[in-house]
Amino acid sequence: MPKILETIHCDSCGADDTRTLLTNADWQIPGLEPFSLVQCKKCGLVYLNPRPTPQAIGAFYPQDYAPFRTAIEDEPSVLMRWIRGYKIRQLRKTVERYAKQPGQILDVGCATGIFLNEMAQAGWEVKGVELVPSAAEYARQRFGLDIYQGQLEDVPYPDSSFDVITFWDVLEHTFSPRRALEKSSALLRPGGIIAINIPNWDSFDRKLFGPQWIGYDPPRHLYVFPHNVLETLLNEYDFQILGWETPITPYFPFVISLEQWLAIRSPKVSRVVGRILRIPGMRLLFEPYFIFANWRKRSGIISVFAQKMSTP
Repeated sequence: MPKILETIHCDSCGADDTRTLLTNADWQIPGLEPFSLVQCKKCGLVYLNPRPTPQAIGAFYPQDYAPFRTAIEDEPSVLMRWIRGYKIRQLRKTVERYAKQPGQILDVGCATGIFLNEMAQAGWEVKGVELVPSAAEYARQRFGLDIYQGQLEDVPYPDSSFDVITFWDVLEHTFSPRRALEKSSALLRPGGIIAINIPNWDSFDRKLFGPQWIGYDPPRHLYVFPHNVLETLLNEYDFQILGWETPITPYFPFVISLEQWLAIRSPKVSRVVGRILRIPGMRLLFEPYFIFANWRKRSGIISVFAQKMSTP
């Protein structure tokens, strides 16, 4: 029988001295033993240990896993098409504030290629990396994108190929964030930009929802990054932090966390509330909370933008 779980040392500092923060069951696949989330006592990195092996992790992703969305143009609701189109344009504009002008961009974990298609339409030369064959094929067939299906570490691109590399809700899924950042540093030209969106360890949501916070999502999320830990890793690979902000809406992570929190108290109430909160326009009721949380850098998700420094 193939091995399903593995035990690891800290990917940030290599230490093997941790404290257990909590144990969580898989919310999407019931009936499994809970997974333990630990924190390294030396550097503070938070990670799943033990965790599924690279060979076994695919079984923990359901077919309808949320990030694998169809093209915006295929959205049946006119309102949802407008909302999704507005969001993806805002994400592009945020990247372009840091990158200044169109160049070559690599999106790691590009899923079905929605973001890359937006960048291509704006004049960028785009490439993507995606592990899931069906998502990679959708991006190729629907948008005509150049997608490498596999691991970032195995891409065939030469060093200094890209002006921007993005990780939208991806780094927490990688088996070694250190290797991912090392490879990204090699692939970026000096002065290039890396953008990473992650669950926000310092968020109000984490304190509000506790073990049901979507940022944990065991066992798909293998890591949670306190800001100082991620900054240290980025600095090690010649990146200078430019800013932290929230260009991706934190509403749906908030809704999913609330659903999980309610589900352990009343599954029926959780289902009803979830349907209500997915009605287009409902997020406006929560906008004051998100404005305040974003201002304090305490929203449920957050992005860090960093620049690769020139080699002296």
